[in-house]
Amino acid sequence: MLKTIILFALAILQVKLIYTGDILYYLSPKMLPFFYFSTTVFLLLAAYRAMLILAESSGLETTSQACDCCAHDEDASRFSRTAMYILFCLPLLTGFLVPPKLLDSSLVDKKGIIYREVASTPSDQLPSETRQQYTDQTGEIDHEWWEEYEFETQEQNVQEEEQQALRDELGIWYDEDYYRDLADRLIDGDKIVVSDSGHLDVMLVIAAYQEEFQGREIELTGFVYRDDHMSRDEVALTRTAITCCLADATFYGTLIRGEDLHRLERDQWITVKGEIDLARVQGQNMIMINARQVQEIDPPDSPYVYPYLYQQYNPEAQ
Repeated sequence: MLKTIILFALAILQVKLIYTGDILYYLSPKMLPFFYFSTTVFLLLAAYRAMLILAESSGLETTSQACDCCAHDEDASRFSRTAMYILFCLPLLTGFLVPPKLLDSSLVDKKGIIYREVASTPSDQLPSETRQQYTDQTGEIDHEWWEEYEFETQEQNVQEEEQQALRDELGIWYDEDYYRDLADRLIDGDKIVVSDSGHLDVMLVIAAYQEEFQGREIELTGFVYRDDHMSRDEVALTRTAITCCLADATFYGTLIRGEDLHRLERDQWITVKGEIDLARVQGQNMIMINARQVQEIDPPDSPYVYPYLYQQYNPEAQ
């Protein structure tokens, strides 16, 4: 009887998580089909055991009675039974009694945060012997030639270099058609509004094409993270990315600079409007937003973000 109750309780808990949408606090959309399958299995197993109990109480002989399968339960030690029931009851109690909680700054402190770095391409990367050929007697570079060189070697191949940066970042998940189209749409547009569904991909493209987006207006949402290395008016606008479940959660941050940011509490959700800029922090070039307007908001219904390969599981990302 107790096993049947536990199976029903597990099924009800999972149905509750699906109905309320709280399951997205624990799993990525990609994993939902497996969760639906396990919920169905729990319901079927619970219904089957309930039928056996009803048949037994009605005096009917069941298969389990005929083969004396239940004798195995009687042979099991009291300790192992108790341990098994506790193992199943603990997640039930926490699932029904403890509300879901967003991953916050306390975990960022432990796992660390990833900032979108911008590849540095200084003009002095030419081989020294090549530069010497175009240097006059006073040691100054022929700037007329220099500009011609810039046009021939950089501007003509800039998009390929930026797409290569995306390819290096994404590896096997790189989709050339998708990221070229996304880059073209962002470059040709006016204000950039970073949606929850496309957050990771948009910020990737902005980091790869930083010069194209320098000074452009942007709006994005996240929660506030601050560490000891930040100044009084700096925060990291942070989003949590998951691929399968909370166990593989990764935190991505965008540096925000502006007035009165010190008033913001850690983990406060905000929407920031400002201009895209570049900052050098701890020897690395990274995307930074000069904030013009900061608005405190409630956490979104879907607090986590997912990469492009999951957009097929999230219709809003299309």
